[in-house]
Amino acid sequence: MSTAGLSGIRQTLRQPNYRRYISGNSVSLVGTWMQKIAAGWLTWELTHSPAWLGILALATLFPSVVLGPIGGALADRFDRIRIMISAQASAMVFALILFILTASGSVTVEAVVFLNLCTGAVIALGQASRLALPPSIVPAQNLTTAIAINSMIFNTARFVGPLAAGVVIDYWGVQVAFAINAVTYLALIAALASLKLEPDQRRAKPRRPRPILSDISEGIIFVYNHPAARPVLTMLIVSAFCLRPISELLPGLADDVFGRGVDGFAALTAGFGVGAIGGGLWMAQRGGRDELPKLALLGSLITLAGILGMISTLSFMAALAFTVVSGFGLVMTGVGTQSTLQFLVDGDLRGRVLSLYGVIFVGGPALGALALGGLAETIGLRWPIGGAALLAFAVWVSIWPKRRSITAAMTPTP
Repeated sequence: MSTAGLSGIRQTLRQPNYRRYISGNSVSLVGTWMQKIAAGWLTWELTHSPAWLGILALATLFPSVVLGPIGGALADRFDRIRIMISAQASAMVFALILFILTASGSVTVEAVVFLNLCTGAVIALGQASRLALPPSIVPAQNLTTAIAINSMIFNTARFVGPLAAGVVIDYWGVQVAFAINAVTYLALIAALASLKLEPDQRRAKPRRPRPILSDISEGIIFVYNHPAARPVLTMLIVSAFCLRPISELLPGLADDVFGRGVDGFAALTAGFGVGAIGGGLWMAQRGGRDELPKLALLGSLITLAGILGMISTLSFMAALAFTVVSGFGLVMTGVGTQSTLQFLVDGDLRGRVLSLYGVIFVGGPALGALALGGLAETIGLRWPIGGAALLAFAVWVSIWPKRRSITAAMTPTP
């Protein structure tokens, strides 16, 4: 059973390594969200095209589909902390290049997309190591709480970063947001370097070398054959492709549909963050692993209800309220699914299995944003977004009756 309630949150935060990690990560994430807002708005200013917003999202997120499984194999072979530090340092360099190009007036939409592609590639290689880290820095009974707190921090940055980006862009321009992001990477790099972990907490047990593809296929087979993991990940796939792309299309939604410009874009993005913070706090206080699959499925239902409400209204304030609902549901799905997988897999497979979670969670919205953005070029944003939400609901209806069998199958792998 997970430790429930506020006492569980306090107990988790008392872990020294976890405190160091989330302190550095919280600073870095604010910079990441500032750059995300700045890159999205710069792309919109250069093109005024929903399709280019989809292309930018694809460049940022799709590398996880290709490189995420490789990162999972690396996470189970090598020192996960060193992998994460290398990824963060590389991303910092790309942010500096983007700052230089923008400040000099020589930036193009192609350059923005390419540098986001490079950033997405290095983050994808380090993603599985990051997802596999919590069991090494908190006790098992605090694992779900730690994942939920991580989500709260991520989504607090989703709230703070866009607000800061709006101010920075208005007063000093997008190039300053890129520069700030480059500096914030140093906080996470320093935190990772300070973690005190035993060698077996940094990587899986040593084993005989074999091809990377064999390692990747072992993780895929484990998930496919497991009666609890497969249906939950199926819903995650649909949610990632049909529901999460809404956040990538917010620049066009804020400007074209509601006529609110960059401030409206930042407000809608922050609305997701507010809801997600609430969802993270609620999930952090849930006790026991048996309810996790059900919560993941309920989160998808809440998210699609919020999205349908958002695209059905003409009121910007009503849309803002619906983004809060959607953010709450997204965190329920993410924390519920990731916690389920953490309890189902041991250290030897953890990186590879969680890399599949990362591929779906990160790469799905990229594909969805590209498809929905392309459709929006001819029929506007509302209809593609609404149709995708209804498709997600149809899949949810087919999976919801299986929730009890999913829970019954949830036993930890020895």
